[in-house]
Amino acid sequence: MPNAIDPAQYPFEPHEGEYLLFVGRMSPDKGAQRAVRIAEELGLPLKLAGKNAEPAEQAFFDAEVRPHLTSTIEYVGEVTHDEKVELLRHAHTTLFPIDWEEPFGLVMIESMACGTPVIATRRGSVPEVVDDGVTGIIVDGWDEFGPAVERAASLDPQRLRQEVEQRFAPERMVANYVAAYEAALAAA
Repeated sequence: MPNAIDPAQYPFEPHEGEYLLFVGRMSPDKGAQRAVRIAEELGLPLKLAGKNAEPAEQAFFDAEVRPHLTSTIEYVGEVTHDEKVELLRHAHTTLFPIDWEEPFGLVMIESMACGTPVIATRRGSVPEVVDDGVTGIIVDGWDEFGPAVERAASLDPQRLRQEVEQRFAPERMVANYVAAYEAALAAA
């Protein structure tokens, strides 16, 4: 069953975003290095936010991300909830270039709640969270991210927000759990 967020914690004021955004732990499976390459190839600004505290995260960051930081590719560090929301609200697109079987990916629904589309690789829960062509774009390869950024710009921010309110609100999660418990009890 999907996780939930309180949409009230994610202010919705749609406008055209200014940069690509990556939010996630600094590790190879989360894809910060791929987000950097995508931004470089497209010539677009990128903000990276995420945890970089463990020795393995720091080693990865120093080898794969830090050498690419410029005035347009910026690591903003680990951020608070409010800082993350501001980043999401002002992003053009949130990149989710994972290379593992992500069990959920909360940042995807946080982004959609702010009206910012997600571009993600078809791994793990991505197809269950992102409605391709509606709330984001799902790609099968790294070379598809460029065209996907253009496609994402045509998505309706209001529709993204509505999807989160309908599918990922706490009330929906609770109702899903109650239904599952009732079904399990009925089958016992």
